[in-house]
Amino acid sequence: MNDSPQVAMLSLRAVPGLPIVAAASSLNRVLGHAPLELRGRGFASLCPAQQPDGRDSAQTLARLFDEVLSGGSRSLAWTFLTHDGVARPHGLHLTRMERDGEPLVAACLVDLSRLKFIEAMSAAENELLQMVATGRPLATVLARLTALIEAQFDGLFCTVLLLDLDGRHIRLGAGPRMPADYMKALDGYEIGPTMGSCGTAMHDDRTVIVTDIETDPLWAPYKALALPYGFRACWSEPIHAAGQGVIGSFAMYYRECRAPGEQELTALRTASHLAGIAIDQDRREQERLREAQWLEEQVEKRTAELLAAQDELVNSRKLAALGQMLSGISHEMNTPLGNALLAADVLRSQGRVLADKLAGNAPLKRKELADLLGQTSGAAELVQQNVDRALRLINRFKQLTEDSGRAMRSRFLLRDAVQQAWARVRARLRVRHVQLVCDLPEDLALDGYPEVLHQVLEQLIENACLHAFRGSAGQIRIGSAPGPTNRLVLEVRDNGAGMPRADVERAFEPFFTTAFGQGGSIQLDSQPGKGTTVRLELPPLNTLRLAA
Repeated sequence: MNDSPQVAMLSLRAVPGLPIVAAASSLNRVLGHAPLELRGRGFASLCPAQQPDGRDSAQTLARLFDEVLSGGSRSLAWTFLTHDGVARPHGLHLTRMERDGEPLVAACLVDLSRLKFIEAMSAAENELLQMVATGRPLATVLARLTALIEAQFDGLFCTVLLLDLDGRHIRLGAGPRMPADYMKALDGYEIGPTMGSCGTAMHDDRTVIVTDIETDPLWAPYKALALPYGFRACWSEPIHAAGQGVIGSFAMYYRECRAPGEQELTALRTASHLAGIAIDQDRREQERLREAQWLEEQVEKRTAELLAAQDELVNSRKLAALGQMLSGISHEMNTPLGNALLAADVLRSQGRVLADKLAGNAPLKRKELADLLGQTSGAAELVQQNVDRALRLINRFKQLTEDSGRAMRSRFLLRDAVQQAWARVRARLRVRHVQLVCDLPEDLALDGYPEVLHQVLEQLIENACLHAFRGSAGQIRIGSAPGPTNRLVLEVRDNGAGMPRADVERAFEPFFTTAFGQGGSIQLDSQPGKGTTVRLELPPLNTLRLAA
């Protein structure tokens, strides 16, 4: 195909048969013929018997020449035959001329096949680049590439082979028209200086043209793979990626011994370039996915470590709180239990006195017995009173949900407290289906105990996430409103399933207010299907505004 003319000029005598007087070409050959060989030959002999539309070539040319000789010129699409008998589309331009008084017809032949080839390759390139840009799978892109190149030439078979990341072994890329067993046999072969066309092209990083597989030494160890399938010629071009060197090869196979033409070499190099873009993009995407996977694993690992540390911290806080609570219980219980022990000693002492008198047969006067019984009754009543007091203290301590004596008072932004509580719940429960909307002003601050408020907010948000939505999507909205006597009302509202009245009445157990001096209050409104609203009335701890 490299000997095909682009533009040829012929001079024709206006006599039957339209013999060629002279010929010239921009490539020194006309349809594969030497110009001198065409002198005296009939112009119609360069055409197929019929044009693609069914017109008789000789008759149509005779009519056209008559029209041109009568005056003017003609331009039309016309098909000619090359020296090898291949039909080739051309643009034909006919003009009347004279030489030495003899009328002649000048015929200009413009080969359109190259233009159509360039257009086809440009369209193929645009399609492949669009597939790469839109993230189509690599196998799909490479299969389409081979199909587009194969469509340009009769009898062509194409393959894309990949070079393994180890830089030594062949991996399959694409070859939809190739025999499956042949492609499978190539997988895993090691590249080398005599490893057929593709293995050699990858190893030497050069274009390899094998016109006869049966006799070429590059194929000597492997021709038994290709010859049973009828393949005789194989041309291979290495595939490159930016900064990576050789990453594969693109190959053209024919079932006849032949060398490539100009257009085939152009197609081979273009296909190799496009394959390199596709493979490089895929490798970059795979690397990005591996890095994303690694990052996700690291985040999960770190999250697990933080959760474990958080659990350990919670447990240590619980132990510390338990120690402080036990210390308070011990202090409060000392008095009633001490009094009970003292009364028990009195009872035991009086019992020994009575036992001694009875053992010694000593006379027991009525007054002594009355005094003894009175003291015993008083001691028993003291025991009962102090034991009751101890039991009341125990019940009182049981109502404590947490010892607040360790809480530190500070100034904090209420919105930050909400966001921190939400972050803890989201990390702990891995919430995905719930949205938190915070309507609190950014400059609203409190002078109080942020950790205590965090615990309350966490519990309320966690309850909503676990019970209000039951796995479905939902929203929690937190806002504020002025309360009585300089108090602040904090509302936690969800649009979840709601609660029946019986559950609302049992939602809160009685609680004990600790040594802050003044406690807050909590209210709950809920109906089935209408969500739940919890209102926290915070104690007057100096609500203030901070500058934005």
